[in-house]
Amino acid sequence: MRERVHRFSWASFILVVSSALSCTFDTHTLSMATGNPSGIYYPLGGGLASIWSRHVDGVNMKAEVTAGSVTNLVQIAKLESEIGFSQGDSVVDAVAGTGKFPEPMPLKVLGKMYPNVVHLLSIAGSNILSVEDIKNKRVSVGPPGSGNAVTAWNILHALGISEDDFVVRQMNYTETTNGLKDGTLDAGFIAVGIGGSAVVELAMARKIRLVPFSDEEMAEITRQFPAYTAFSVTPGIYRGVDAPVQTPTLWNLLVVNESMSDDLAYRLIATLFDRKAELVNISSVANFIIPETAAAIGDLPLHPGAKRYYDELFASRRQSGN
Repeated sequence: MRERVHRFSWASFILVVSSALSCTFDTHTLSMATGNPSGIYYPLGGGLASIWSRHVDGVNMKAEVTAGSVTNLVQIAKLESEIGFSQGDSVVDAVAGTGKFPEPMPLKVLGKMYPNVVHLLSIAGSNILSVEDIKNKRVSVGPPGSGNAVTAWNILHALGISEDDFVVRQMNYTETTNGLKDGTLDAGFIAVGIGGSAVVELAMARKIRLVPFSDEEMAEITRQFPAYTAFSVTPGIYRGVDAPVQTPTLWNLLVVNESMSDDLAYRLIATLFDRKAELVNISSVANFIIPETAAAIGDLPLHPGAKRYYDELFASRRQSGN
């Protein structure tokens, strides 16, 4: 009898260990492509990675520092990252195989997240009062491989300003703000969510000027690039910006490889909305993340798993009268 008990105990032990090992092997470590630590992609992506790791079975997500949108899309297309943020203009180019992308990329969208605001920054007291004034100046457009650079060049080219009109610098957020602080840079483009730490910290260190875009300039930018619309930066967000300033804006998207399973895509986007309050604690831009906006991505390809989530959510709301 005792021998049978021992045999049963060992058999049970082996079964438990085997089950534990099976669970371990079923957990997949995934990479989320974000951006520069001075922007919003990285802290918001880190928060999302933590939420998914804790609340999506079988997922261990790690946030990765990258150069930004273009790099993120290439990594996702090559399956070097499973998910990431990108500005809408870069996603349009990637799906179509234009701009920085020599051929269409195998990408799907989980949702539209929050708007990036284009900050053309200089230091108060400089003679850069308008976009035209950057001519013959030292200007950072953003690092190679970034959505920041794509956006800056789209805007400048729409306004008839070329690479030959100013001294081009390709700097990340930190390098751009440091250059403005120490006078080695005259102006810089930073496309980031409103209240981005790079701009906030620069405004605390120096009195900044947020260069405005005229109505005529915005109309021409939107005519050539419909993804860009006018946005008014209200007073009080940045120290020294005491009047409304008009500037372009465009949306950031959450993107995956088209090969991601429908089930995983569904669980990721569902958990994002279930845990949205945690993201708001990381950055106020998360307040912009709502299902109605997230699902409205125009002609871009929505992942079937995400589409199922939105369809079920909106159907449930209609049934309940909400």
